[in-house]
Amino acid sequence: MSMMSAFARGLRQFRFDFPRYGIAGIALALGVALVFGTLLTSKAFNDQLTRGVGSLNGIADVAVVPAIPGTTVPESTVEQIAKLANVETTIPTLARNTSLRSSTPAGSEQPLTLTGYPTSLNVGLMMGLDVRGRAPAADKPEALVPEDVATRLGVKIDDFLTASSSEGATKLQVVGIFDGRRLGPLAYDNIFVDLQYVQRVFSLPGQISRVDIRLHPGHSAADWQADNVGSLPRVLKVQDTSVLSSTFGPLLTVVSIILMVASGTVLGIAILLSATAFRMVVAARQPAYGILRTVGAQGRWLATSVLFESLILALACSVVGLGAGFGVSLLLNHVLSSVGNLPGGTIATEPWQIAIAVSSGVLASMTGASASILKVLRHVPMAAISPEHAERRTRQTLRSILGFLLLAFGAASYLLDAAAAKWAGVVVSLGAAGLLAPQVLVVLVRLKFHPEWTGKAAASRLRRHASLDSTVTVTAMVVCLGTALVIGVSSVRSAMVEQIDRQFGADIQISSATAMTGKLDEKLSSVPGIQKISETVWDYGAIDFAGKTGQVGILAVDPTSYFDTAQLPWRQGNDVSSPTALKDGGSIIFPEALAASREISVGDRVQLSRAGKAVTLRVVATFASLATGTQVVVDRDTASALGLIGFNGWNIEAKPGVNIASLRDAISAVTADIPGTTVITAEKMRQRSESELGSYAGAAFGVVVIALGLGAIGSAGLFSVAVVRREKEFGMLRAIGATRGSITKLVVYEAILTGTAASLSGLLIGQLSGWILTQIVAETLGATLQPSFGISACIGILAVTLASLCLASLGPAIRSSRVEPAAALRTE
Repeated sequence: MSMMSAFARGLRQFRFDFPRYGIAGIALALGVALVFGTLLTSKAFNDQLTRGVGSLNGIADVAVVPAIPGTTVPESTVEQIAKLANVETTIPTLARNTSLRSSTPAGSEQPLTLTGYPTSLNVGLMMGLDVRGRAPAADKPEALVPEDVATRLGVKIDDFLTASSSEGATKLQVVGIFDGRRLGPLAYDNIFVDLQYVQRVFSLPGQISRVDIRLHPGHSAADWQADNVGSLPRVLKVQDTSVLSSTFGPLLTVVSIILMVASGTVLGIAILLSATAFRMVVAARQPAYGILRTVGAQGRWLATSVLFESLILALACSVVGLGAGFGVSLLLNHVLSSVGNLPGGTIATEPWQIAIAVSSGVLASMTGASASILKVLRHVPMAAISPEHAERRTRQTLRSILGFLLLAFGAASYLLDAAAAKWAGVVVSLGAAGLLAPQVLVVLVRLKFHPEWTGKAAASRLRRHASLDSTVTVTAMVVCLGTALVIGVSSVRSAMVEQIDRQFGADIQISSATAMTGKLDEKLSSVPGIQKISETVWDYGAIDFAGKTGQVGILAVDPTSYFDTAQLPWRQGNDVSSPTALKDGGSIIFPEALAASREISVGDRVQLSRAGKAVTLRVVATFASLATGTQVVVDRDTASALGLIGFNGWNIEAKPGVNIASLRDAISAVTADIPGTTVITAEKMRQRSESELGSYAGAAFGVVVIALGLGAIGSAGLFSVAVVRREKEFGMLRAIGATRGSITKLVVYEAILTGTAASLSGLLIGQLSGWILTQIVAETLGATLQPSFGISACIGILAVTLASLCLASLGPAIRSSRVEPAAALRTE
């Protein structure tokens, strides 16, 4: 028989059995749509960022930035750069994050960046920017605003903006508006003012955060970097001008990875559903296949027709997925364009994108159909027309040994340091849960706790037959993954709550977008009901130890007052000795995870540097850090030595008997004119953190519920296949007196036993996966985490598992109860 006839039969059978492929087809189309939409969006944004990622999009050729991200360097480094070969012009800038508020009634407050540049270069820099109005004057409170930012703030030329600065509230007049797209990424969420003015209002005299370099004509940026990168001042490095160096590259990369993982997950589910659908179809066609084989049809021809069915399903779903992919891309384009003013791209389709998306759908469909194709290929004629018995359970010693070996490897990975080994440990632990779940099922059904004959019959059948082993395997892996996710989230929650309770224990906390020098203290002195104020300031710096340098956050506190209103979750140190050591001076307190990653111990001496200044300090204590990441703690004298002045945090202790909410409102009233200032009570901060952590926990548990729900869809298909094969069995049971309710109970009981076995295996081995996952999360966040798992979460996972499988069994159970004895026995 020809290939064309096999295709014709496959097409005819696909049209006839199309409803059976419905759920699998939806999953395939959704997977293709996510893959295609992600590829379209990634390329559109990458192309847009590539066009504008140059240091100033044609205004300069090369950009150099501080070697430690987030820090500043002395302006004197510009002179050293200007002396390098082939440098025509240097353009130093200083960018500071702040909060700006419009003075217009329709305006709003936005977190933006003030970027100072040399206004002496106005004529050359403003060429080609299509400026309406004029450029800022030297050392004046004047601003040049990108058009899109002006629209968001609701301002026009001659309007005023209020910015948070070291002086408290600083007013800026909008003197010019320009098309920010012509300036490239530098214009995104930036407002431009004079460099000296920014240095003054942020108390950073003589500091810059970037230098853009124009080269003499005829010299390429690549050649200049190759010749001069070694001659740059040690505190500077050349900024990578590839797409990933853009501010938005990491965001786009993360979004693309998440979407690709989601696409892979959906395609994986599509494979499972396709396998179930093809298994149902092939099982229903057994009599037809038997007749065809008996009259001379070859198994290869029948298998080829099923293969063509899978290809037709894949191509049909891929066409739908490609169309939906454009919608996905448009939605992503809109969402990403609204996040941080990310520049939108033009969606354009290329052949390789279509090929990858369609190939993913074809591969998923063929993978799902592969087992059924092999089954059709291997069937002999007599076996195809003989009654098909349930799959007998055989001794599975090898499977058990493999499961325990994977479990042992997973346990060993907990003791290893390599991240790859830990990820492998999580994966093999999931595999171990799946491999060992059928063995747990066998042990479970041997227990004598079945109250009715239906339960005993279900247990007896599950002990002798392996028809539901695939269901219990997949469900156990899902439960194991869910348990690991819940443990990881719970560990983060426990660490966060501990640090918040200790470090953020003041009655009221005030935070500002920028460090202020005394302005807020004057306002607070007029508020009655305040017992004590402890000021703090934070910024970025660099730690140098054993020849290795890295970025850290710096929190400078007054040891004489800070520890009266707050403490730290100590790991090495305590509430008495550690504050005393910090008060004595020349000391630093490290987050435990950061110290471990740098192999720093209590008693070691490290160098802390910022803005061209450095001090040597002794490590006196460590603490568990999650909410504040890699932030080290020093005293105010050390901060002053590093040029860190002003305050951007205030811990306030109320007088006894003062209503905290009323005091908060009074403080909010006197700070209302300073943009970017927030006032919050300790209780509100705890509630907010609990709410955010609850959202994370809910999201993780939502993943478990969705995964179990999708698994239930596959389980329903497997149960349906089992019902089709067992019609004679159910007919005989009806013939000897079993009621429809008893048949339904029998099938539901199998679901309960299967779900219980999967839950036991998944929950137990999930503890190991959760411990390993907690280590991975801790290393990723640079934090100290301890595995945490509550009994309520265990009960919740067990309940969701049993509920999903019982719901999945209802359809097959009702169908099985309607089998009439005469109809079932007529096949004999």
